[in-house]
Parts: sequence; C-alpha cells; structure tokens
Amino acid sequence: MIRARPKERVRRIRVGMGGLDEKLGGGIPAGSTILLISNQEGPVRLFCQQIAYLLGTEGHRIFYFTIVRDPAYIREEMMVYEWDTTEMEQGRQWTFIDAYSPRVQSLQQGGHGPQSMGTGLLGPGAMSPGSRSLGSDLFVTLRREILSQLDEGDIVMIDSLSDLLVNHDAASVRELLEILGNEIHQRNGLVFMPILSDIHDPHVVATLSHMSDVVVEFELESEHLEGKLRFYKMRRAQLRPMLLPFSITDRGVMAETFGRVI
Repeated sequence: MIRARPKERVRRIRVGMGGLDEKLGGGIPAGSTILLISNQEGPVRLFCQQIAYLLGTEGHRIFYFTIVRDPAYIREEMMVYEWDTTEMEQGRQWTFIDAYSPRVQSLQQGGHGPQSMGTGLLGPGAMSPGSRSLGSDLFVTLRREILSQLDEGDIVMIDSLSDLLVNHDAASVRELLEILGNEIHQRNGLVFMPILSDIHDPHVVATLSHMSDVVVEFELESEHLEGKLRFYKMRRAQLRPMLLPFSITDRGVMAETFGRVI
C-alpha cells in the first residue's frame, strides 16, 4: 500500500492588513516577487508604504528603494498616517535606498555623475542613519546595497518599478529583477513592485507578470476612495483568482473582510 505523502505546508508572511491576510490563507507565500499593477500612482504607493510599515513593526527588515522622491518626501507622506519610521531607521531595521538625490544634484552641477558610491554627492553625514545614497552606477550599487545585504525574511519595496523602467532599458531591469527574485526566494522574503499600467506597453506589463510570483491589479474608482484588489496569480497556491474590495480611510487602505472568487 502506497501512503500519501504529507502535504508540505507553505510558509507565508502576514502583511498585517485585516481582511487581506485571511483571504490569502494566512498571508503571501514567503519568497515571492509581487507585481502590483495600478491605474493610479498615489493609492498604490500608499498601499506599499502601509504594508512596508506593518511588516517593519512585525520585525522584518525593510529596504525601501525610492527613485523619483527623496527619503524625506516619503517620510512626510507616511507621517500623514502616523507611520513613523524613525526608530526603525535608527535601529537599521528600515533603510531607504536613495536613487533620487544623487541624480538631482548631478543635474544641478551640470550633468556630472556622482563620484562616490558610498555617499554620493551628499557627503558623509548628510543623510539620516536609515538612508543610503546611490552612486553613479545604479545597478552595481543596487546589487551592493540590497542584494548583498539580504537576510532571512527581508522585505524590498521598489518605488516604483515604472520609474525604474522609464530611466533604464527594459533588458537591464529584467536582469536585475531576475537576480533580486532569486535572492528573495532563497531568503524567504518579499519584493513589492508597483507599476503604472497606462505608461507602459502591454507587452512590458505581460513580461513582468510572467516573471512575477504574485500578480495583483490595484484598481481605484475615480469618483470614490474605494477600489478592488484582483489577485490573478500566486505561486504555491491553488489557481483561484480573487477579488477583494477595499477603501481608503484615515488609517490607510482597509480591505473588506469578505472577498469574492471571480
């Protein structure tokens, strides 16, 4: 008699958002790259900031990669909802990877790229303990500042994948995501990658969806602060597309406690 092998339990990471974790069977499978496809920038960034903060308060180490805003801008956005990262930054649990400041200062100085990988043009001590400024070679520095630093259960937030694609060729971005995805799989962490569907060719979005472990469509109705999360793909889970309504409140994005299979 052949005995059935016991079903291997999938390790999941709870994002801390009421209603969402429950509908996902306890959270997102660890080691996943998550593509968030949205038609609006503000709400999906709010969603990512909220999840990053909640995961940080649960003890996960956060790498927040910001491309077209400096860390101070992101902090101000988050403080509207009282998501204060100060203590986490001081404790090296939350790190902003700043790709914005060196580029802007380079433009202000006539287009000469920053020469220092470690401090960019800001100089030693010009940034907070929880921020790192990128040098002139974005991808080399990303590999050094994120890939070489990743540990078990770490979280990477790319704000945003659209900004990365606009400023760099698609082939280089795909290569970076493949490497990052492999590292995250090995370390049971998560990578969140929001993308604005309206500014990219459908082929690009389809390719990134194919590469990602989890694909979510973040749709906001223009007349109301309400919308839907549609989960089209999730690795190591039954193929069951799910629709989860949400609303934006003074506490951030709130998922409803019920969902519908579509």
